Amino acid sequence: MDFSLLFDPEYLPIIVGTIVGFGLLAAALLIPVYRFLEREQQVAQKWTPDALAERLKQRRSADATEMGEGDDGSATSNGLPNESNAAS
Repeated sequence: MDFSLLFDPEYLPIIVGTIVGFGLLAAALLIPVYRFLEREQQVAQKWTPDALAERLKQRRSADATEMGEGDDGSATSNGLPNESNAAS
């Protein structure tokens, strides 16, 4: 094959335009994919065993606080008055 055509000034703008066009097309297609994968990676971090354990710990402490005292000072369980408090 004769490579002298690659260095011919007549074909040089076509070759450069093709390479630049391919690069722009690749960027136009791959940048949204990259951004999507980055967002998915951030969401996946919320589902690691450590993150799940931390959320469970926070939820249990919030539930324990909620089960402590109600708004009126009486002990509650899941927002309902206890039977011992209801009788008094």
